[in-house]
Amino acid sequence: MAPISFATAVLADGPIGYWRLGEAPGNANAIDVSGKANNGTYSGGITLGQPGFHGGDTAVLFDGATGRIVVPNSDTLNPPNITMEAKIRWDGPNDLQQRILEKSSFAELAQYGLSVLPDGHVQVEIRTSAATTSVNVTSVGTVTRGSETHVVATYDGEVIRIYLNGVLDPSETLAPGSISPKPPTATNLTESGVGIGNQTERDRPFKGLIDEAALYPTALSAERIRAHYESQLAKRKVCQYAAKFVCGKSAGTVVAPGLYFTAVNVHNPTYTAIRFLIKIAVALPGLKPGPVSRFFDASLGPDEALEIDSPDIFKRAAARADFLKGFVVIESEVELDVVVVYTAAGSTGQVETLHTERVPARRLEVGVPDLVAIPDASGSFCRRKDSTLTVTVKNQGASGAAPSTTQVDFLAFGKVSMPTPPLAPGASVDLLFAIPPGCFDPNCEFQITVDVNNEVNESEEGNNVVKSACLG
Repeated sequence: MAPISFATAVLADGPIGYWRLGEAPGNANAIDVSGKANNGTYSGGITLGQPGFHGGDTAVLFDGATGRIVVPNSDTLNPPNITMEAKIRWDGPNDLQQRILEKSSFAELAQYGLSVLPDGHVQVEIRTSAATTSVNVTSVGTVTRGSETHVVATYDGEVIRIYLNGVLDPSETLAPGSISPKPPTATNLTESGVGIGNQTERDRPFKGLIDEAALYPTALSAERIRAHYESQLAKRKVCQYAAKFVCGKSAGTVVAPGLYFTAVNVHNPTYTAIRFLIKIAVALPGLKPGPVSRFFDASLGPDEALEIDSPDIFKRAAARADFLKGFVVIESEVELDVVVVYTAAGSTGQVETLHTERVPARRLEVGVPDLVAIPDASGSFCRRKDSTLTVTVKNQGASGAAPSTTQVDFLAFGKVSMPTPPLAPGASVDLLFAIPPGCFDPNCEFQITVDVNNEVNESEEGNNVVKSACLG
């Protein structure tokens, strides 16, 4: 699954089939979220639960041999015009034309289809009449082996067009007419159904990852296709609040001697539950910056409120002292009510001053990192040399990721953690983990968790865990 912004863009254009392919391992059905009930069935060499693209949830790995999704033929899958869309990672040739999407007229004839050829060019097939052949168009550009590519093909009744990563390919080809329909009957539900990652009955298997497959009954415009592509890269809009705090017992060197207390009150004014982030930035005297804590999660139900008081600040600040000053920083995707209450006591221990202050929101557009474990070109996470397991961690998000921790759980044989350095957008790092003695019994099963300590605020937390095994 891609980020919610991508799904929102897809659904806004009225798909007749939208398969997010985010089902967990063990599921038998590929659910159509378009509302048209064109659900599919998984079979053959597929692996669910693989890391998705650009902050997404999960995708499906096809083995290039037998894996396929079969969607039965239906009236809605027979439009006169079409847009075919998917996000793919092509893992190389298998000497066959590899189907991303295809609806068959007959077992050996595509009604409409989208494929990758052995040389990496994209091919589109549209059957525009009752003839026994289709109009074929091959892209000038190619998909890069092992890399994510957003692939779209459109047919508006006049021209077939191909788009790679939101850019129109120069292969535009005239094909006047409309798509020759093959409506459903009792005998052609499978033969003339839609195949994802393969044909429904004949083998033209895709090798690699497919995610976010969609069909539309019209030819989407170049602007909408570009919008789809860019939506997955969109920055997150947040409201940020910086609430000043003064806490603890002052000896009088920086502020007047006495006891100072701060309480930051946060209210959720919406009618839905929300999550937001809190961190503590300590300010030191002498023009010196202080330590900044990591973000902590918080949540509020509709109309609920909470307080971040002096004990909370002392507990979560990355500093130890009797007196602290600085800022409580709050980030939320919705606007909050943030009001700070300041009190101070003198030598008597009684409150001598009280002040309240409402903190305004600062609206920001921020990129968000997303850390995932990446398999090798064959889709395997068992990258083993002797007694060492190599784990590749990639930041597929839109901004840099702070240092984090990656853990490999070898189940009964213990857990091993490794520090993960900061990663720029698109960057990756190889981490080496020692495989515990005795793990091969007969196979060595393991679970990889990136950012195991939740040190990085990510766009998608659901793709941090991968389960795999090395065969003995």
